[in-house]
Amino acid sequence: MGALAIKNVTKSFGDTHILKGIDIHIEAGEFLILVGPSGCGKSTLMNIIAGLEAPTTGEVHIGERIVNNVAPKDRDIAMVFQSYALYPTMNVRKNIAFGMETRGVPKKEQDEIIARVSKMLQIDHLLDRKPGQLSGGQRQRVAMGRALARDPKLFLFDEPLSNLDAKLRVEMRTEIKQLHHRLKTTIVYVTHDQIEAMTLGDKIAVMKDGIIQQFGSPEEIYERPSNLFVAGFIGSPSMNFVECHLAEQGGEYGVSLQSEGDARFVALPNGARLADRIGQKVILGVRPEQIEVAEEGEPGLACKVHLTEPTGPDTMIFTQVNGKEVVARVHPRAARHPGETMRLKLDMGKVVLFDPQTELRLV
Repeated sequence: MGALAIKNVTKSFGDTHILKGIDIHIEAGEFLILVGPSGCGKSTLMNIIAGLEAPTTGEVHIGERIVNNVAPKDRDIAMVFQSYALYPTMNVRKNIAFGMETRGVPKKEQDEIIARVSKMLQIDHLLDRKPGQLSGGQRQRVAMGRALARDPKLFLFDEPLSNLDAKLRVEMRTEIKQLHHRLKTTIVYVTHDQIEAMTLGDKIAVMKDGIIQQFGSPEEIYERPSNLFVAGFIGSPSMNFVECHLAEQGGEYGVSLQSEGDARFVALPNGARLADRIGQKVILGVRPEQIEVAEEGEPGLACKVHLTEPTGPDTMIFTQVNGKEVVARVHPRAARHPGETMRLKLDMGKVVLFDPQTELRLV
């Protein structure tokens, strides 16, 4: 048995079904991200893992045991909350020690643990300060230190960085990842931020409406999204979606793309697998970095630039293909000004196609 197994877990409040059959399994030392929009059920699932809510049906396994009827304090878990949940009248040392004191850990051992985790988190110079004297990042480190002091089987992080400013979020994200690499701890981490999901997780569960839409590695979810929702939710800027009709031309299978002043047939590497769909509508998904500037002599689609957004290392180019707004991520030196034309090509080896009815990926 791995570190965590969630088997067919459902949760209902009266006639409202929050979770609709969740199945997840991770091994010891893995970093699992639960990601999705507000109201998708990720926090409810976290509360069920923690024992703060009971599942309506299904089982939760932590390590070798089913913990459905085990109290939170006996599950060998530690939580880090969005709100830090520090005791304002206690200094940092006492906040970290509080859980150990309630468990009867000897004072000498407490002091050793506090020294170790405070040095690891670079808060050893703050041990005598109270939470009100700390910055948001320092308070979050204290909350993490209190969790680390327990040395549990499972760490639960519930949107721990959402109260921090953008720069501090990036710094804390890096610290959490480094901490995981050093300690090889098992972590379940709830977020609505898909960048956090992509940068932190070994495995990602993308949730919507109480259902896991896709479960896999960041690479799998980014490059082979299972449906339109996952494709649009993961990635910044979002994947472009272009309505097309499948066609056959000169023995090749592909789609026709049209800009405001040009049209071109582009072949799909695996297009023959869709031969039975010729003439049918599909949705072509392509990420901004998969739209490149065509070199001299290369086939490309002449596209009129509507808007540019410089970001420093890249420039976002807004244009239209098949009547839909499309964003391309290009090198600043290759960018053209609004009103000018650029010849663009799609990396057809990386585009994905979706069925417009089922919204599932075809290839």
